[in-house]
Amino acid sequence: MIREVGLTSYLPPFMAEYKEINAALTAEDPEFRLLWNAADRVLQNEFIETADEYGIGRFEKLLGILPSIEDTTESRRSRVRTRWFTELPYTWRMFLHKLTALCGENDFLITGQLDDYRVGLEVHLELYGEIGELELLIEKMFPCNMVADIRNNILIEAQGEARTGGGLCLIRQFFITNDSKDKVTVRGTALHGGSFINSVKISVTGDI
Repeated sequence: MIREVGLTSYLPPFMAEYKEINAALTAEDPEFRLLWNAADRVLQNEFIETADEYGIGRFEKLLGILPSIEDTTESRRSRVRTRWFTELPYTWRMFLHKLTALCGENDFLITGQLDDYRVGLEVHLELYGEIGELELLIEKMFPCNMVADIRNNILIEAQGEARTGGGLCLIRQFFITNDSKDKVTVRGTALHGGSFINSVKISVTGDI
């Protein structure tokens, strides 16, 4: 809604003093507000950029597009925008115009030479179905003897913390027997962080 409805503001000064008239017009404000919102919605749905879900559905019906259940309103809007502006002839300038409508002003990079019949295209498309629309655009506008190498890079900026934890487990095992009389002394330093678990296993045989 782009306009605040207030019927009492249209009253002449000499009639604005009557409480009965003010109360009657104030009670009618919600009805006129609904009417104004409905008229504003009709105006917004005349344009692809401002249409709501119902308006986008009308454009899709005109273009013969069947949306997927995974589509969002913005992905549907992008598909309608790409297919609506179709003009002949299919020139390089027209292709760049439609590519700008799909990707934005500075969200794509074209490399390669037309003389070699090969074009490299790097885009950054994130919405569902946009890659399919790009493939349909190239298939429709590019000659059959031209190769298009497409690369879609989605830039992700991650913020936050990643924490890891670990533990050290020290196990000592003693085997007692009379077969050997060697004496072993173990010296050293062990550094650890986190949890510490000490497990001792002692095996006693019948050789003693």
